This record gives sequence, C-alpha cells and structure tokens, in this order.
Amino acid sequence: MSYRGFRALSAVLASVFTLFAEPGRAADADPALPALVEPGQTEAPAVYAARRAALMKEMGEGVAVIYAQGSEDGDGYRQGSDFYYLTGVQEEGAVLVLAPKERTYREFLLLPARDVEAERWTGARESIGGALRARYGFEKIYRTNRLLDLTLGLAGRSPVLWQVSRPSADAKPLDIELYGQVGGRLPGVSVRSMGWTLDRMRSRHSAAEIALMQKAVRISEAGFVAAAPEIRPEGFEGAVEAEAERVWKSAGARRPAYASIVGSGPNSTILHYPRSERTMHAGELLVIDMAAEYAHYAADITRTFPVSGHFSAEQRAVYDTVLKAQQTAMALVKPGAYVEDLDRAARKVIEDAGYGDYFIHGLGHFVGLDVHDAGAYHEPLQAGMVITLEPGIYIPERNLGVRIEDDVLVTPAGGRYLTDGLPRDAEAVEAWLAAHRRQ
Repeated sequence: MSYRGFRALSAVLASVFTLFAEPGRAADADPALPALVEPGQTEAPAVYAARRAALMKEMGEGVAVIYAQGSEDGDGYRQGSDFYYLTGVQEEGAVLVLAPKERTYREFLLLPARDVEAERWTGARESIGGALRARYGFEKIYRTNRLLDLTLGLAGRSPVLWQVSRPSADAKPLDIELYGQVGGRLPGVSVRSMGWTLDRMRSRHSAAEIALMQKAVRISEAGFVAAAPEIRPEGFEGAVEAEAERVWKSAGARRPAYASIVGSGPNSTILHYPRSERTMHAGELLVIDMAAEYAHYAADITRTFPVSGHFSAEQRAVYDTVLKAQQTAMALVKPGAYVEDLDRAARKVIEDAGYGDYFIHGLGHFVGLDVHDAGAYHEPLQAGMVITLEPGIYIPERNLGVRIEDDVLVTPAGGRYLTDGLPRDAEAVEAWLAAHRRQ
C-alpha cells in the first residue's frame, strides 16, 4: 500500500508525536482545542481540503464520488463520517466528486436543490454563492441534479471510477449504482476499490483530532461524576444515564457517542443493555458504558461500580482479573503491535483465571469520528491511532458482570490513557465512589 497521500498531512501528523510523546500526561496538560466554526463545530475549510488532497494523491487518476450517507437520530441529522472527514459539510443529501487529473478544478461539492416550503419547517439553507463557497472551501458548488453529467464528463477524460468508502452488506452502495449508469453510457471505464485507504487516513489522527477526542473524554468523565450520587441501593438506572447526558449537553456535546448502557445486577451481564429502567439493589454491580461526542468525535468509556460502595470478595476477584487483562494488553500497546496480539494476551489472563467462557467479545476497536471507527485491524498500530481496551467477564448465573473500558492513544513511546480522569483500580473505584456519592 502506498502512503504518498499522507504527505499532505505530514506536518499535522508529526505534531501528534511532540504533543503525546510521554505516557501519563495529567488532565491539566490536555492539548488546546483547534478553532471550531459554529454552527456545526467544524474545523477550518483548509483542514478538510488537505485531507481531500491526500486522498487524490492516492487516487492518482480517475473520478471518485462520495455520498453524504448520514442518519437521523433524536439529536438531529448526523453526517456520515467518511463524507464529514473529507468536507466538514453537514448538509443532508450532499455529494463530493474528486478528479485528480483535471487541470484546474479537481473537487466539486454538490448540494440538493433548495425547497423554500420545507425550509420553513427545518430552517433556511443558503443559496450557492461566494459566501457558501468560502464557508465550505470549494470553488465549484453545484446542485445534485448535475451529478451524472458531471461524472460522465470527468470520467470521459480519465476513465477510472473509484469506490472510496468500503461497502457494507446492508444495501448496494450509491456510488456503485451511479458508476453503473456511467458505464452504460461510457464504454471502457473501469471501477476500482480504494480498499483500506480512507480507513488508514481516518485512523491516524492529527493533533487537532486528538485534542477533540480528549475534550470528548473530559466531558464524558464529568458525566460520570455527575451521575455518581445516583449510584446507590434503590437508585434508578435511568437517573444515572440522565445526569450524565445532562452534563454532556451543557458542556457543548451535541449528542451521546452511542446509546448509553447502564445495567445493574442481571443487566450488568447484557453487553448492550438498552433500557436503563431497573432499580439497583444492595450487593449488586453496576456497569456504566457511556460517553459523549464532541465536534463529531467520540469517546468510549466503561466503568463497573459496586452499588453498595464496596466489592464483595467474589466481585473483587472478577474485577481484578478484568483489570489485569486490560493492564496486560496496555503494556503491549506501541507502534507495530497488532490488535489481535493485544486481544490474545488479555484473553489468556482471563482464561488462566478460569473465566474464559465468560469473555464473549473482542478486546477493543478504533475510536474517532465513530465510536467503532474506521481502521485496518489487520495491520500494525501506528502512532496517532486511538483504540479501546475493554475486557469483560459476564456471569449470568451470578448476575455478575464486569467491564473496564478505556480509550488509549498510541504514541511513539507506547500507549497513553486518554481516559485518565476516572479510577480503574478496585480500591480507587471504591474511594472515588465514596467521595462523589450522595451523603
């Protein structure tokens, strides 16, 4: 795989190494946030332009069409992460066209036609003009009804059509549908895949991206602190979730990074328990897996708390095993390490303790624009990547589940916890809980 496309970002990526060369930085040493453009919490247009330039270097020729495949949730429309990474544009239905062989204009942003009546309900959209071009950093902005003609013209001069985003199994990709129409009108064009190119780009974060992720972590940790008084016998799972999410929104997070998981007792053994509707009882454990998204970047944190304030002997044994598994994997984090080797090392700790059948998921995943972010899991880790380490043991017959999850930055010196504002050690967890619980 060629890495020519990363040269346009080399200065930015190099700053990751100087900012995060030493493991164990304190919260007061968090990096400064980049300037964000409101509304939307986007970076300057030049940031996205550099990413597009890097991708076009990898393409070399041909045409790529990338669709804004976002989704609607309770907090509004969330832009698809590939499209957002390359444009910073939040508009639904937008399309990006890249053509690196063109002499003058190599990138085009296409937006849906305006609907004045609909905008009375959803808000006014700006007309295409100088102000919009300056805001988005595109010299050429068209309406989406020109997409097919534009692609035909560009492909006629450079007859390769690139699939940039890796397809899912859910539906036929929109770019492939379009390329079929182009091929039916323009014999001789070929369709090629960019493979893992964009995933690699997205997984190796700039210093600014890491600062945004660190901010998402700090907001998430503040939510845990706010929720701590609700962790008590006869407390309500939903109150824990509500207190955390209230703090996130007030701190500038637009939405949770994923659906919060707050499960006590038997629910602590359900990996993606969705309801947060049970009353907690003395002697149980509470698994809290929840985090905020800030400026489109995710955090991902899990902690396990004893509802009564102290772990029982059995709970402590399981908890210490999970923590040892995480620490074992953490010691292996460095550039050149493989995720599967970290998983194997953590799994061996749990198997050796006799709980192998109760660790039923993988050790972790990449984090970035998505909580389960793009990344080439089959390739070695590089500095600037962020992964989770989240071993767990779930024993349904004992109503006992434990998971510890942290976000870890890969630095040239090894791994560094971004989530260093919450305790992990069992005694520290008990002390933290005692300090923050309702008196």
